[in-house]
Amino acid sequence: MSVFSPAYGGTIELDTVPSDFTGRVERRVESGLFVPGNRSRANYVVCDKSADQIRFMANDFLTAYNIGLNTVVLKRTGQHTITYAGRFWKWAIYAVAQALVIATLVLLALLAVPALREQISSYTWGWLYIGALLVFFGLVWPWILVVIHRRFAARTVERIVRQAVAA
Repeated sequence: MSVFSPAYGGTIELDTVPSDFTGRVERRVESGLFVPGNRSRANYVVCDKSADQIRFMANDFLTAYNIGLNTVVLKRTGQHTITYAGRFWKWAIYAVAQALVIATLVLLALLAVPALREQISSYTWGWLYIGALLVFFGLVWPWILVVIHRRFAARTVERIVRQAVAA
């Protein structure tokens, strides 16, 4: 997994993994992944399920972008362990697209307003500085957000699994 890859994984240690852990997780996904009984902001669907493994994913654009747990696979690997792997490519692509749109709109606004063009041009490095800022926030910043989001996504999956298994 590369530094900027929108993927994460890990292992959850429990006292005992219940024999019906995939059923418990499935019920949690169906009732509301983040707030049981409420699927309005977190619309997930179970894709595959067996006795030892379950895979669920975001079911719509808003869930994929707002939450960022686009695809999650949970697998029983022992009597006391569950491994998880998640990917959030949709979230990453949406973040890059949004940043590029905003950077483009800022550039168009700077070019469209003569007073702004004159102000930037009055500095020797003005346009170079603006260009560097737009490239950074339009292309680099979203991938920094991916790196930051990876840790929060992993913690969220661990919390949800622990709650679902304890229920």
